[in-house]
Amino acid sequence: MGKKMEIIEGIGVSPGIAIAPAHKIERGEITIEPENIASEEVQEEIRRFREALQKSKDQLVRVQAAIAKTMGDESAAIIEAQIMLMSDVSVVDETIAGIKNKRLSAESALDIVLRKAIDALESADDATMAERAHDLIDVRRRILSNLMGMAHHVIQDVPENRILIIQHLAPSETAQLFHGKYVGLALEMGGATGHVAIMTRTMELPCVLGISNVTGLIESGDTVIVDGHDGTVIVNPTKTVLKKYKDRKKAQEKHKAWLIRFKDKLAVTTDGHKLSVGANLELPGEIETVVKYGSDGVGLFRTELLYTRSTKLPGEDEQTAVYKELADTIHPNSLVIRTFDIGGDKFAEILGTPFEPNPFLGWRAIRIGLSRPRVLKTQLRAILRAAYKRNIKIMFPMISNRDEVAQAIALLEESRDELEKEGIRCAKKIDVGIMVEVPSAAILSREIAPLVDFFSIGTNDLIQYTLAVDRGNQRIKDLYQSYNPAVLKLVKYTIDAAHFGGIWCGLCGEMAADPRATAMLIGMGLDEFSVNPPAVPMIKGIIRSISAKDARRIAEETLRFSTQDEVIEFLEEKNRELLPPEFLEI
Repeated sequence: MGKKMEIIEGIGVSPGIAIAPAHKIERGEITIEPENIASEEVQEEIRRFREALQKSKDQLVRVQAAIAKTMGDESAAIIEAQIMLMSDVSVVDETIAGIKNKRLSAESALDIVLRKAIDALESADDATMAERAHDLIDVRRRILSNLMGMAHHVIQDVPENRILIIQHLAPSETAQLFHGKYVGLALEMGGATGHVAIMTRTMELPCVLGISNVTGLIESGDTVIVDGHDGTVIVNPTKTVLKKYKDRKKAQEKHKAWLIRFKDKLAVTTDGHKLSVGANLELPGEIETVVKYGSDGVGLFRTELLYTRSTKLPGEDEQTAVYKELADTIHPNSLVIRTFDIGGDKFAEILGTPFEPNPFLGWRAIRIGLSRPRVLKTQLRAILRAAYKRNIKIMFPMISNRDEVAQAIALLEESRDELEKEGIRCAKKIDVGIMVEVPSAAILSREIAPLVDFFSIGTNDLIQYTLAVDRGNQRIKDLYQSYNPAVLKLVKYTIDAAHFGGIWCGLCGEMAADPRATAMLIGMGLDEFSVNPPAVPMIKGIIRSISAKDARRIAEETLRFSTQDEVIEFLEEKNRELLPPEFLEI
């Protein structure tokens, strides 16, 4: 008798259907009990530690080479974070000191050092720090596995055509998914705006997150269906259910082929209103995907990877080379570079500052840049150098008041003056914009508009800051409402403020790629959508199927509602009325 079918609900973060055998990686906790050694065993333990450390580094170097082969050197650099952690002098010295001075075994000494660092990162309750903790957890597991002669699970060591079942993935592990052996993922940890969600959407891998005890519910070899749109995972489906999803998968592939016709079309409404549909870029290695789907440039390049991939700050020359290559690849379209948008945890490691209990509301992004101007100016100099005779724009994140904008622009001008005095070629003029993601910036957008050339609304953070909801907290996920009328009113006010000030306004949050929102945003007056690359043809197609006049009526009506449910019901009804049936299948 076959296994009983089970239906598991999670959070769909990357659309599409995957049907394949499961490959489960169950990484149980490696528990290390304190173990003392005799004095004559000290040198042998140090030798074992150094040998395991070198073996671990060699393994990661091979992983890095595999990623470089498929994605390019810049994307492979994400592995550098773990390699650098293994080379951290304090980790090595403290472990050896534990062996020498406390007569601890290599396993015990290493565990004490890394556990202390992991606990500090995890207690901060911040998404960026959690990803750093995952890197450190993986480093701990890898070195201990090599010390103890245990097999270390490597996610690419798997047959073709499998669905990955795992508790969590560190950013460095997620990058390895580009090797192409997996066709879908089901994970316990992660949210709709985390690194796994963003990267799997770009890789077009169906993915469902937030499944409690996923590794206890699914076994390797089980037939699994992952529906990344509905957030459903079906284990050991019946023949009837399997046929249903195979048919749906074929229909989706046919539909995707239909949508691709719009990739090289202009984003213009039926009554001649022209917009722009750019792409969000997470990894430099994804730039070819941006080109493949006909994006009107890069509306948001997240530079965080350059800062989180190692234990040192990226240099000016290193950054300049990355920005130049990206801009040249998408020429003549523009590259919008957002300055680093990460929490103080990364800089705490490098600059020796204390961790914060609430980093989302603390020292992060532009606040770090303005309080550590040398760090920000290094990036500004790199951007200005790369922008010489290239179509590059700069964007400052997490702006909360007008003074911050003025200070950031002053640092930009200082950086330009310095470069010119040094005789280094740089852009004389560069368009400057800000992310509008803090409610105070939206409310002050009329006052800020005269200082800049454009706005880009970051709805992911604007939603959580407006509604006081942690977007990664599963307990209150229902309160994270993208279509809450308070959020929509701030979006509309910001767009109007931009136009009143004579500048353009884009939107780069997940709302930009939601087909339910397209007509409403056009009607609100949005000038640019910036979405994950595979969504570009769909958004262009919807834009080309409606009139700006109808869109304005939809926006006006939407802003009269008082609940999210009313908004969504209305938008779905209008889509059924105005769009070709092919778009309703999305």
